[in-house]
Amino acid sequence: MKSKTVFILGAGFSKEANAPSQEELVKKIFEIHKLDVNVFSEEKINKFKDVLKHTYNLSEELQESMPLEDIFTPLDKCLVDNISFRNLNSTDIKIFRGLVYELIGKALQHLLENSDKDYINIFANYLVEKASVRKENKFSDQDPVSVLSTNWDILLDNSIHQKIAARKVDAVVDYCCYISSYDKSDKTIKPGLEVLGRGGFNVKLLKLHGSLNWLQCPRCQRLYVKFYNKIAINPYSNISKPTCRHCDNNFGNQVSAHNLISNLIMPTFLKDLSNPQYKIIWQNAGIELSEANKLVFIGYSLPPSDFEMRQLLSRMVRENAKIEVVDYRNNEDSTNFNSVIARYRQFFGRDIKSYENGAKHYIENEIAVSE
Repeated sequence: MKSKTVFILGAGFSKEANAPSQEELVKKIFEIHKLDVNVFSEEKINKFKDVLKHTYNLSEELQESMPLEDIFTPLDKCLVDNISFRNLNSTDIKIFRGLVYELIGKALQHLLENSDKDYINIFANYLVEKASVRKENKFSDQDPVSVLSTNWDILLDNSIHQKIAARKVDAVVDYCCYISSYDKSDKTIKPGLEVLGRGGFNVKLLKLHGSLNWLQCPRCQRLYVKFYNKIAINPYSNISKPTCRHCDNNFGNQVSAHNLISNLIMPTFLKDLSNPQYKIIWQNAGIELSEANKLVFIGYSLPPSDFEMRQLLSRMVRENAKIEVVDYRNNEDSTNFNSVIARYRQFFGRDIKSYENGAKHYIENEIAVSE
């Protein structure tokens, strides 16, 4: 039987590289603004505070602890039903939603500018090495590894891309959907199937909730990708609006209809996975899970609210697949760690091999030695 390991990454994977969890994002926005007033405009921070105070009825001391799910869920529900949310009409809701989108993107950009990501580089090198057995048209015989990630950050994406470039091999980061390069001249961004067909190999990284280096055309639905650049926040910056070059060429002067948009799936209890690109990614994620005889969850707590992911796992994971869970145990209070492991045991109904020292320790001690 072929051996295949699928890694499922949550926010805890990038935490030791200074990436915040979703629960910390609102707090981080306020912290960053207090330390550096140049990251966000005062006008936009004040607008954010004003809506939290007068629409969500949150006192100032409670605003920093507001969960993102509680911000986005009522907004998304009102947009779906075409109704107002308290004092916000549908147009106001879209404007405020875009504002939060921008604040999150800029917060992540600021926090990750000087990340210590040595352990992520080790992991990327491991993935490239493992995936390289698929070169020379051996992809139908070998498919040893893939990664499913719920994170928006591009730390791993960039590391894989960098390792491929350093090896000077014919390979690509494969998001397992239809992509185009954001920069027309960038030949390092190609669909995985094209590279496999010419004898190269692909390193599969399926971003289930989107990525900070993606933009999408609202007309043709193409995904545009750029490494080392968080282009998902470009529509909110002062640069000219990027447009879809394919639609500009095919349809002439209807430029405003071709403005590229961010398509991150935000933390909400009403996640919309109807986007055709996400449908492809999630369908391919199901295939990856079905082929795995070992699953390694790193920094993912399997929250009850993430019912789309739980449904995919319960439907597509083999009954005999080995399950490993990598998390961090706080020696002073191990309640959260124990709760996460118990949740996995209950969900999969089998023994779980657990690692309690976090992603960095696991990669340096379990992954690095197997390269």
